[in-house]
Amino acid sequence: MQIKDFISEEGIVFSPSATSKKAALEVLSDTLAHQDDSLNKNKVLDALLAREKLGSTGLGEGIAIPHCRMQELENIYVTMLKLEEGVEYEASDDKPVFFLFCLVVPEDANEDHLELLASLAELLDNEQLRNSIQKSSNARELYQILTQDPKHLAA
Repeated sequence: MQIKDFISEEGIVFSPSATSKKAALEVLSDTLAHQDDSLNKNKVLDALLAREKLGSTGLGEGIAIPHCRMQELENIYVTMLKLEEGVEYEASDDKPVFFLFCLVVPEDANEDHLELLASLAELLDNEQLRNSIQKSSNARELYQILTQDPKHLAA
């Protein structure tokens, strides 16, 4: 299970306007709701905020992976937000977050949830990939970076 199986170009957003953790999560929730009319952006936002209260999903290196499980879902949803200005996110390295990968999965998809989180964390551990993400200038370019064979990024 890999991120490229769930992300679409429409699910990638560049935002100069999100200036806080909550604003970034609002953009992600709104993006998900626009991808699927059955998703309620307020419910998604509430679920993401509730998960953040348990502990920050800021991994460090400018990356966060906000994620949650929701009862009424049947599918896994992934969206990505690239910020022009980093936001305070209580990340493990106390540095601002510029890239947020959001996962919203069905309540009963525990194994899939954990597998996708692990796959994404492994992918983002690649410094060359992170640099490519940072240099990307539009959703199409970023989508191509995220969906290419990781072997092309070997350092």
